[in-house]
Order: sequence, then structure tokens, then C-alpha cells
Amino acid sequence: MPARILDGKALAADLRAELIARTSALRDGGIHPKLTIVFVGEDESSAAYVRNLVRTGERVGIAVDVDRLARDATTAEVRSRLERLGDDPNVAGVMLQQPLPPHLQIREIADAIPVRKDVDGAHPTNQGHLAFGSGTEFVPATPAAVMLLLERSPHWPLRGRRAVMIGRSIVVGAPVAMLMLEQDATVTVLHKESTSLQPYLRDAEVVVVATGVPGLIGGSDIAPGATVIDVGTTVVGGTLLGDVDFDSAFEVAGAITPVPGGVGPVTNVALLRNVVKSAESLARSR
Repeated sequence: MPARILDGKALAADLRAELIARTSALRDGGIHPKLTIVFVGEDESSAAYVRNLVRTGERVGIAVDVDRLARDATTAEVRSRLERLGDDPNVAGVMLQQPLPPHLQIREIADAIPVRKDVDGAHPTNQGHLAFGSGTEFVPATPAAVMLLLERSPHWPLRGRRAVMIGRSIVVGAPVAMLMLEQDATVTVLHKESTSLQPYLRDAEVVVVATGVPGLIGGSDIAPGATVIDVGTTVVGGTLLGDVDFDSAFEVAGAITPVPGGVGPVTNVALLRNVVKSAESLARSR
């Protein structure tokens, strides 16, 4: 039987409705949620993502400002800009857009992001809470989107489920693995240095793929009935492709996300949910 499609567009629409209600309540109390994105350079993929965030913010009542720095900005300049935003009472969320230009290292900058406004979970403190499974203030947007989609899959709750995370980046792979562990899944992490994806992949009930390798996983690689979450987004010949060969996997999986229309639409809303959460927290502390 063909897989059930986990529709990210439909989920994002539901989440936007929730956000509109929350931002309306904030505005009634004189609070106007605002996200500021520090954007270094002119990466086109990042620019497209940011434009999408601005549009989505407008739809749900969140102002999204883009604070641009030149491509050759120094580490000190980026840190200074982030630290200054921490003192701005009108800003509820601060995000440093990645990837950064090659001369800038996120490990030398991330601790300058205001921790209470770190809506993409990049500050070492928030990453530490995530790793320890203890009181994470803000879950990074893409991992949060993965978990929101898993909540709507046939394999939720994850307790006791066999799960495979393919990819170990600090942006997606590692956080998703930790979030699945927090839900008591049995998690195997595979990556480019793994000698083989099998037999782990074929044994998994839940598969999350985030490698940037189009078509890496096909229907013959997965177990019948598995839930497959495809985080990959690579443009090939003008077409956006995922890490999963959708057509073949669709015939085997129990549930699957499409690309586009899966994780991507939910990611934007997950980030803006964190902005609203921060605004509500800041309002309570006034």
C-alpha cells in the first residue's frame, strides 16, 4: 500500500492559525513580537529563506527585520551586533543566519547570541540543555519541524521505536537524534564515515535523512511501513530534490514527507513559534 504523505503545508497552516491567536493576544497587551535576523554576506539560498520568513511573519503578526552585514565583516563586528540586540527591549528573537562566510566560525560567535532571545537554539547554553534533555528553552527550527511531523506519523509516540538518523550535523542531525532519544526512541546515528547504512536502515521503524545527497535513500533501502522524514533540499537542474527517492520510497514506506512541501514549510513556522514564546516570556518578566 502506498505511503501516507505527511503534508508539511497543511501542518504549517494549522500552526500559523495558532500563532495568529497568540500574537493577537500579545498585541492586545501592547506587545508586538519582533524577530531580527543578522545576515552576513549575500548567500542566495539564505536570502530566499529569509524572504520566506519575512512573508510568513507578516501573515502571523510578527515583524521580521533583516540586519545586514557586509560579507567581509569581522568576528568582532558580528558579535557586537548580536550583543547589542540583546539589550533592545523591542526585539523578542535574535537569529544569526547560516551558513556564514568561510572566514567566520560559528563556534567563535554563537555565545554572543542573546541566550534568552536565541530562537534558533544556536547558543552553546541552549545546545547544552538540548544535549542533556533538560529544560531546553528553544529547540532549533528544523529539528523542531522534524519532531512536529513525527508527532503526526503512525509511529508516534516514539517510545521504544527503532529510529535511524542519517547525518550528524550540529544544525539538524545531532539535535534530531537527541530529541528522539528524549522521546525514548532507540536511535542509531549514521553518517558519511559509516561503513554501511545497513542493516541499521532496513531495521528502522523511523528514518530521518539530512545529508544533502539527492536520492541517497530508495525504497529498497527501508523497511516496509517505515516513517521517512526527508530534510534534504538540493537544487538539481532547477528542481528541488530531497535525500530520498520519493517515488520508490512512497511504494514501501508507511508515511513519508515530500520535497518540497514537507519539512520546509514547518521549519519557518517552528522558528516563529519560538519568537512568540520568547515574546510571551519577556512580557511576563516586565
